[in-house]
Amino acid sequence: MRAAIGFTLCLTAGCYNYHPLATTSPEPGSYVAATLTDQGSTDLARYLGPSVFLVRGRYLGDSDAGLLVSVSAVELKRGDDVSWAGETITLPPDAVASLEVRHLAKGRTLLLASAGAGSLVVTTLAMSLLANSTAVQSGNGHVVKK
Repeated sequence: MRAAIGFTLCLTAGCYNYHPLATTSPEPGSYVAATLTDQGSTDLARYLGPSVFLVRGRYLGDSDAGLLVSVSAVELKRGDDVSWAGETITLPPDAVASLEVRHLAKGRTLLLASAGAGSLVVTTLAMSLLANSTAVQSGNGHVVKK
């Protein structure tokens, strides 16, 4: 049971890559990263804050005004990340320079899960060896673990 929980945690905390959008519109619920144009950053400053470069969140769908995104974080032009609590904003099409969709990086996630499983096995074996060792009385009265 613990192994299944650990494996699930590794998958949910897996490694992700962003890829350019291959279709005209992402699938609703997809995690997206929208890079803003300079003018888009300026126009949306009253909603997102000043100097926003990138908007990350769940794509909810399209509206007449643009893309609906439940924002999880924004990245500022100086590189700082600012967390959001899922507020919904509309990104006008002319404010978005590029749109990328997040995909699971299967190879790196498998490597992460394998390293975690290997560490668990080594730790379990080490603890098992320590638990099965016996105390031996040395000649000077000190107890020595073997």
